[in-house]
Amino acid sequence: MNRWANTSNQRPRWVKRPTSLAAQVLCCAVAGLTMAPAAHADQLSRLEAEVQDLSAQIAQLKTAQAQQAATQAKQAATQQKQAQQLARPVAVAQAPGIELTPMKAEQLSTSAEYVQRGAMPHSFLVPGTNTSLSIGGFINFQGIYDPTENLGPKFAIGNLDPKGSNARAQSERTFHFQDKVSRLVVGSSTPSPYGNITTNFGLDFYGFTSGGDNNQALQNNSWGARIVTAYGTIGPFLVGMANSNFIDDPDSLESFDNAGPAGLPAARTPQVRYTMSLGKGGALSFALENPQTGYQDTRDNIEANTKTNPFPDLSVKYEREGDWGHFQVSGIARDLGFTDMNGARKTKFGAAALMGVTLNLPHSKDNVGGQVWYGALGRYLPDDFGANVASVLAVNNGTAANPTGATNIEIQPDVGAELFFQHWWTHKLRSNLGLGYNHQQLASWLPADPTNAVTTKTVHVNLIYRPVPTVDVGLETMYGQKTFQAGTGLGTQAAWRVEAGGIWHF
Repeated sequence: MNRWANTSNQRPRWVKRPTSLAAQVLCCAVAGLTMAPAAHADQLSRLEAEVQDLSAQIAQLKTAQAQQAATQAKQAATQQKQAQQLARPVAVAQAPGIELTPMKAEQLSTSAEYVQRGAMPHSFLVPGTNTSLSIGGFINFQGIYDPTENLGPKFAIGNLDPKGSNARAQSERTFHFQDKVSRLVVGSSTPSPYGNITTNFGLDFYGFTSGGDNNQALQNNSWGARIVTAYGTIGPFLVGMANSNFIDDPDSLESFDNAGPAGLPAARTPQVRYTMSLGKGGALSFALENPQTGYQDTRDNIEANTKTNPFPDLSVKYEREGDWGHFQVSGIARDLGFTDMNGARKTKFGAAALMGVTLNLPHSKDNVGGQVWYGALGRYLPDDFGANVASVLAVNNGTAANPTGATNIEIQPDVGAELFFQHWWTHKLRSNLGLGYNHQQLASWLPADPTNAVTTKTVHVNLIYRPVPTVDVGLETMYGQKTFQAGTGLGTQAAWRVEAGGIWHF
């Protein structure tokens, strides 16, 4: 029998393998038990390190969040304080009953680095103050053709020279450009316990030019600057250079021409004015205005100013405005004076009245209106608007070198009217028609002078196009007549003009 043969399930007792396997298994188990704690320790160490790193990161994040929250709270407190400081002046400067929609910058932040809207239209608050400041004006351009005579920047028909004169022959069929009426206006408004304190300063370039416009054009085509307005207000009081309280600017023709209809009252003067609001668009105002007496005499002095002005001119005006249009009635009282070469002073009381109206036509943008006036207007009707109306006084002081007789003075009143009509063809295209008339009652004993105009008449017609809200361009033609003194034998003569104009507002 083969000794390796095995016919039963039992192994022979002499075989050593089972003992060896059991020992190997036991050894492996012991080894495993010996190594397992060491591996587990390494894993725990790594896990503990990761937990520590994560804890440190969480702590850093919490610290950063706390710092950010503190910074945001500080910024919010600062912004709230700035908002309270800035909100107070805006609320005071804002017109009563008007709520302004916040600008985008105001919605984003109330910080002083943002420019904020002021209380006046098109104004802004000066940073660090409660003063609203506005800057505006316009650029004016005119291209003028005078086939009859060059009457200057204005269609001053009262300055027309007689036919056949050298002065007229020199300036027939002339063409020129000018932009001297361009204007810069700076305004401000500051709230106060006494009402808003405002200022207005206007400057154009219609100042005096030695030698006249042609002389200055030969140099560099620039013009002399002049003050148009320079006044301040506090509550109902106005002090400074402004349009006369007597004149009626709203009820007048829209024109490219700087003069407008013949005889139209237009004057600016230093004054002190008080205005009372009467509600429902009504107001009553009183003013003391700078006095100035113009005269002409028998010595052929014409449009001269006297040094004798005993008392300021006193003007009063009532006006009312509404959706229907505008109405005004005004009057002026004047203490006119003259002192002759012998020192004899003569004074004369003079007065004038004016009434004007504009009516807005229903169901359209069209309007119609006009003015009428009468009295001792003098300087309130400048000579380039018609007759020599600066000569409110006629002075009879003789013709001798040393007159010894008494000097007589006489008031020369004016009577005139203006009518206008405005029609809108489209929302961008409009036309204006204006008629002007002025007559001055000259003293009968004054010497005949071709410079004098007894009566002036004008017609203005224009077509104005507005491509954008800030620009007006168009054409205007005007025709005028001047009636000379009877003693000159010149009768009535006429002139006309064609003008292309443009106004750029800013």
